[in-house]
Amino acid sequence: MTKKNKVAGILSVILLIVFIISLITMLVTGVVVLFMFIAVPVGGFFDGLFDGFRGDSDADYTMGEFVEITMAFITATMFVVVSSRLMEVLRTISAGTPFEAENADRFKRIAKVIFFAELAKLAIVPVAFLWAVLFGVEYGDGGGLSIDLTNWLGAAVALVLAEVFREGARLQEEQEFTV
Repeated sequence: MTKKNKVAGILSVILLIVFIISLITMLVTGVVVLFMFIAVPVGGFFDGLFDGFRGDSDADYTMGEFVEITMAFITATMFVVVSSRLMEVLRTISAGTPFEAENADRFKRIAKVIFFAELAKLAIVPVAFLWAVLFGVEYGDGGGLSIDLTNWLGAAVALVLAEVFREGARLQEEQEFTV
């Protein structure tokens, strides 16, 4: 096993741990989001219907807390997809064939997932606030609008890596056909 493969192996183990933790987080926050969707935003709209479910007409959670948990769910989902794609890239590196066109596509998918996850996190805040105003649900102090420049930069870096891997695949293909 070469040193390159050892590093790829170690990174694969780390990414597997990240994947598992993210998957568990995604599942737990997904269940919480579903519960809170019933208890908070819909509860304000169907106030009388959920009186027996909650015990009273006041929600235990604010819309701001719903937004924060929803953002955590989106982030965990993003981590699941990104870590699984990176593990696939590391498998090709361990196999000694990193410059495959599929790796370029994987990095492009990573960029798209990060981009759309950040857009979703930006969109959820005004939608939740509007829902709270329209249906008289308390918004609370949490769940404010925030822009994570690190993730946007990560999407840009993934796009650059996609082009690097695409060019590497093209050059490797040219070399294979050269006598």
